[in-house]
Amino acid sequence: MIGTFGMGAVLSGCGGDSGSKDKTATSASPGAAQAAKSPEPKAKEPVKFSVFVGGSGLPTPDKDPILQQLNKDLNMDMEFTAAPSDYAQQLNVKIAGGTPPDVFILTRDPMKTYSQQGVLLELGPYLDKMPNIKQTYTDAMLNMGRVDGKLFAIPARPDVPGQTFWIRNDWLANVGLKSPATTAEFKQMLIAFTDKDPDGNGKKDTYGLTGNGLGAFSGLFSAFGTADPGQYMIVDNKVVYSTTAPQMKEALAFIAELVALKVVDPEIMANQGTKDREKAIKGQAGALYRHWGDMGKTAQVEEYKSINPKAEWVQLDALTGPGGKLQGIWDKGQTPGRVALSKSLEKNPDKLNKVLEYLNYITDPGKGQTLVNYGIEGTNYKVENGKIVVTNAANYSILHQLTRRNEQEYLSTKFPAESPLIKFAVNQPRISVYKEFVSPPSGVVVEDKTRYETEELTKFIYGTRPLSQFDDFVKTLNDTYKLPLYLQQAEKDLKAAGVLK
Repeated sequence: MIGTFGMGAVLSGCGGDSGSKDKTATSASPGAAQAAKSPEPKAKEPVKFSVFVGGSGLPTPDKDPILQQLNKDLNMDMEFTAAPSDYAQQLNVKIAGGTPPDVFILTRDPMKTYSQQGVLLELGPYLDKMPNIKQTYTDAMLNMGRVDGKLFAIPARPDVPGQTFWIRNDWLANVGLKSPATTAEFKQMLIAFTDKDPDGNGKKDTYGLTGNGLGAFSGLFSAFGTADPGQYMIVDNKVVYSTTAPQMKEALAFIAELVALKVVDPEIMANQGTKDREKAIKGQAGALYRHWGDMGKTAQVEEYKSINPKAEWVQLDALTGPGGKLQGIWDKGQTPGRVALSKSLEKNPDKLNKVLEYLNYITDPGKGQTLVNYGIEGTNYKVENGKIVVTNAANYSILHQLTRRNEQEYLSTKFPAESPLIKFAVNQPRISVYKEFVSPPSGVVVEDKTRYETEELTKFIYGTRPLSQFDDFVKTLNDTYKLPLYLQQAEKDLKAAGVLK
């Protein structure tokens, strides 16, 4: 409307009236004449661009106040969509069809593939336009978004460790034991939980340990000085494959002893999903290796208390074993995703600049990060004594957190009652692993190697293959399943990431 009005004023000034009339108007109203010559700038239209992520629970745009506020704050018209399932396939279809989203999320290997195909915009030249990201991210974090030294994605900031052994503290009291501090004491606890009727029902219907597959023993592998099977460790600046580490054989012998003593859930290798947790809260087992969020949230405590009011599940400190005091593993290359931009954006500077402004805005520090973390003040949270108090959590907000957040701070704010559990898990000593930095080498079938590993390790644990054949097992991994190629690739990738010198 403003532009139309200005153009009308210019036309009337050039019309059929006398020249004296024009001069009079000009001298009497110099400001009006200037306005006629220089119309008031037209307000910029909101910049449109598209974002595509995977996930469920995203409300429609008219019911998404976070999206509405982002658009308002940044004068943009963002089309934000989420795929509840088959995200990778849907993204591939869009890219293959020549209509990639402007912003999308990738995992490691697709990032490498798309960067080599020229689909992704190199972001290194634009980092200065995202000062929050430059301030918040370390070089090591950004390395997770680099391919051949070039930055093609902004990695989402990592989660924090959350898994520990959990044990039935009330059962400990019932069998007259203290909390175990060593692997030997842990074994004695599992025996007592199996044989000494810890629930007092007069039946031999409990097991010491339950879990899902080999991960159930994570806190034991680490206590013996090795990571869970299939991981890459760095020892003396050399890549070591955990499955073939010397400590693995000793750890397997200990676990096999527990299985032989029948203190382990016989279905531990078959359990899937939350089956182990279900067994635990029903009182069928007294220990399991789980995330604090699986056992410690208020709703979960209420759930198992409703089954047995006396039940008390507590986190167990890292066990000390031959390998030291260590609680499982933590992958240093772990990221929930990588934020990539379509290379086509470089042809539209206005759109590109708006996307960069948006990514900067939703990253620490500032109100944009607060918005995508917690939602709308007064609706989803309030501020008391300078601290955010969540009142009505906008759980879908995680979909808007493309670059994520300071995880421990966020979790402690969202789950204040569970803050001690979070802190405990985060501060546990762990073995560092680097699998998420490493791509599979060409010419191998990863699934075949993984299947063989799992099958043979299970045999060792259950005694159907003697541990005296462990060296033969390693030889088969090397010769038949090409393990040296994996190690060569790991060395290459970890050097490129700056992890290995």
